Amino acid sequence: MTQRADMDGGYYAATATPPADPAWPRAVACFAATAALLVALLHDVAGAMVHTWSTNVTYNHGFLVLPTSLYLVWLRRDELRRLTPRLEPLGLAALAAMMLAWLLGRAGDVLAVEETALVGMLVALSVFFFGRAVARRIAFPLAFLFFMVPVGDALIPPLQDFTAVFAVALLRLIGIPVFHDGIMIEIPNGLFRVAEACAGIRFLIANLVISALFAHLAYTRRWKFWLFLVIGFTLPIVANGFRAFGIILIAHLTDGRLAAGVDHLVYGWVFFSVVMILLLVIGNSFADRRLGDFSREAAVPPAASRRGWSWRLPLALPAVLVVLAGPAYAWTVMGPPDGTSAGPAALPTPGVAGWTAAPPTDWRPAFPGADGTVLAGFRNPEGRTAELFVAHYAYQRQGSEVVYYANRLEGDGWTRVESRTVEGVGGMPPGRLDRMVRGQRQRLVLSWYWVGGRFTASPYEAKLYQSLATLLGIRPAAALVALSVERPEDAARFLDTFAPESYLEQAAAR
Repeated sequence: MTQRADMDGGYYAATATPPADPAWPRAVACFAATAALLVALLHDVAGAMVHTWSTNVTYNHGFLVLPTSLYLVWLRRDELRRLTPRLEPLGLAALAAMMLAWLLGRAGDVLAVEETALVGMLVALSVFFFGRAVARRIAFPLAFLFFMVPVGDALIPPLQDFTAVFAVALLRLIGIPVFHDGIMIEIPNGLFRVAEACAGIRFLIANLVISALFAHLAYTRRWKFWLFLVIGFTLPIVANGFRAFGIILIAHLTDGRLAAGVDHLVYGWVFFSVVMILLLVIGNSFADRRLGDFSREAAVPPAASRRGWSWRLPLALPAVLVVLAGPAYAWTVMGPPDGTSAGPAALPTPGVAGWTAAPPTDWRPAFPGADGTVLAGFRNPEGRTAELFVAHYAYQRQGSEVVYYANRLEGDGWTRVESRTVEGVGGMPPGRLDRMVRGQRQRLVLSWYWVGGRFTASPYEAKLYQSLATLLGIRPAAALVALSVERPEDAARFLDTFAPESYLEQAAAR
């Protein structure tokens, strides 16, 4: 079936469905084969992503991202058929960069970096095999794939802090007496804690995914797209503050009979659902097009469709070599050291001049993957107490890492209410100070990471030290050192006579 159209006084025949360029089957087949090879080689990373999607409700949306992205590409099938796939050298450079990022993530056992790099490599393969013109047309579906990566837990502590501050400000605004201590909020008839589940991370991520998809389908103007995306990010954070305020207010007005337990969850999800629906209704009123109608978008300039290399199979082989080279380097250079750890063991209790042994309190940090731990209590002649906790790792590997999501410095029963960095306590480098409470009791916990002979308070620096060393084939020992005291000056006195580095070097030499 054909149709005729007038152009410059003449006519041309155009098929309703234009034939695809002959290079498409080769490009699609080579992309699919190379992508399958990449996923097979990094199956542990892909499997970890799928496991997180299935076990963590915050990231259940991960199962829908790839089908959604493929559907968005399918909506543009007629446009893509008119384009000629070409090999794009910049895609090969991006693939190499993403492979290097994966090696850094593997060296540091940072699963989030490995997962992000895996998705980035799939995107880079798309750009390389299909070319710049095609990549421009499917830029959003490719970028949307990054929502498969289950990241966002690092936002939980700042979201907890913001929610608590926001709710307290509103409570004081309406005249309710409130005592605020970190993430603890106390009113005359109740004590509330902004728990991790109340930080709003689930709603934030879900709202961001839906907002991005809606903005792509509804807007042609870039400023509208980015404005809606910014609103989709900030609105759930503010809304969660109002939700926390509302729950505390309801509990205050009903003397705790409502807004607790199941009521707490029901109110939260109903509130979030209403906010999301209102956001989409308002956004739709400013839509530039009917959802998913891409027919009026400007065509790709002819010059752009001719960039890159003409499609020849030998020119596609460098991508396969990059895909093979990264895992090969990791297996041969970055493998574990000869011999294995003997398993968890008790470290010796250090002797500290001027301090005698004392029974430890109920503070019990949890570092389940450590090769050796010690928790010891001390008392000085003035009756001041201190507790030392050390978790030692002969070498770090997946699940046995000094920086790991399962490690909990507060242990069971204690709650972190404040964290900050403090300078030069007892001659040590800057450390992290956590203030923890349990009922009416309070402890100050100073902590440092130690990796390859370097102390740092930053988990990111600790991971960087580990990554750089492992990338060069070195597996340094690592440890966490934590000192629990009642007053900062007690920590300074203890560290004046205890040398953590000497103790850790002795532990590494065992």
